[in-house]
Amino acid sequence: MWKINWYKKMLNKKNKQIKRNQIKGLIRPMNRHRNCLKWGKGETNEHIQRKLDICKQLKKEGKEFYTEAIFKTGDRADVVNADDGIVYEVYESETKKSLEQKRKKYPLEDIRFINAKAKWREELIK
Repeated sequence: MWKINWYKKMLNKKNKQIKRNQIKGLIRPMNRHRNCLKWGKGETNEHIQRKLDICKQLKKEGKEFYTEAIFKTGDRADVVNADDGIVYEVYESETKKSLEQKRKKYPLEDIRFINAKAKWREELIK
């Protein structure tokens, strides 16, 4: 019985690593700084704080992530969850139209928009 459980555990780890590698493959090689927070000089403190909140929660859950990830298409995402294939895009004053245009550009389908000014709750990224 222990051999079956061990085998299942190893298979789950292998599948997780395959998924991570697939997501990493969408990001430009020089931009693959795993599990660290990066930000641009034009970002507000609220925007940076919200990205930090997202990263802290993903780290707490043992997830692998990339910030300011530049995809091979040239589009940049605030946070990419490599375990689940989710892009988190933090916004403050962008229009709904602008957000929807971003949704169409990313190579991943699960795009979640997080308001930088909303009170932080773990449920925001679920």
